[in-house]
Amino acid sequence: MTIVTSKAAQERLETIRRQNVKRHTEAAAKTKLREDIRRATANRNAQIQRDNLMEASLRHNGLNQMAFDRLNVLKKVVR
Repeated sequence: MTIVTSKAAQERLETIRRQNVKRHTEAAAKTKLREDIRRATANRNAQIQRDNLMEASLRHNGLNQMAFDRLNVLKKVVR
């Protein structure tokens, strides 16, 4: 049987808190990285779609109204 002093208990609590903060920081960094990758991928896909519509607009038959509207939306979205 061991006797737990308040100092030992306090040290354990501090260790647990430090580990929790570290775990939280790592999880937050991973979440931010996922969001950054997702945002970059969506932006790249929008750029590709915009470029394809711009190329199609240069052809002789042009764009239909739906494609033209989508092109205007993409011009605002793409960074």
